Amino acid sequence: MKRKQTINVDYQDMIQQAKSMFNLSQDEINEIIVEVKKFDTKGTGYVGKHEVDDVLRDLKLLDNEKLIAKFNEELKIMNAKFLDFKQICDLYCKLKQYQQQLNEEETITQEYIDAFCALGGQLDKSGFVLKSTIIETIKREFELNLELDSILGDFHGTQLDFDEFCQLFENAGDDGKSFITSVSLSKRNQNDFVVRYKDFEKWEKLVN
Repeated sequence: MKRKQTINVDYQDMIQQAKSMFNLSQDEINEIIVEVKKFDTKGTGYVGKHEVDDVLRDLKLLDNEKLIAKFNEELKIMNAKFLDFKQICDLYCKLKQYQQQLNEEETITQEYIDAFCALGGQLDKSGFVLKSTIIETIKREFELNLELDSILGDFHGTQLDFDEFCQLFENAGDDGKSFITSVSLSKRNQNDFVVRYKDFEKWEKLVN
């Protein structure tokens, strides 16, 4: 005998299970439920594999190629023709986390571009920054009492292209990253380096 399809599933049970499994707010749960029900018109508790992307797109989680690639990768791992509410919540959490990671990487990249331009490079990441300009800025503009070797390391050239510039300050640890953030803030505020490092330290403590 052919089994009858279960209809009008109790979403409240699935909501409670999802709450215990995922770190989602009630607002997020509600938003997911609204989108899922658009495609689960018969109340089966499942959404077709080829409709899940519409659910997540409406939730603003498939708005660039990297997120779409991540979605396809996770969907392939799941290897299911239909996804239930918990699986969709799982996808939501993974894509949201990846989206936050991409946003953080974009912010860091923009800070490096800002600093590179402020010290003599070009907005399109072409050009060079002189080593002497970095040293002068560290000593004079930001009043840093740092061992310059801790930032300049083994670099012995006289100028740095964008990739070398980024690598130099990545290798310099927290001191280097603080310097980049300081220069970036000044560049964005068009302060021409009037924001001193001591001021940045005070601002950083307030933010954190």
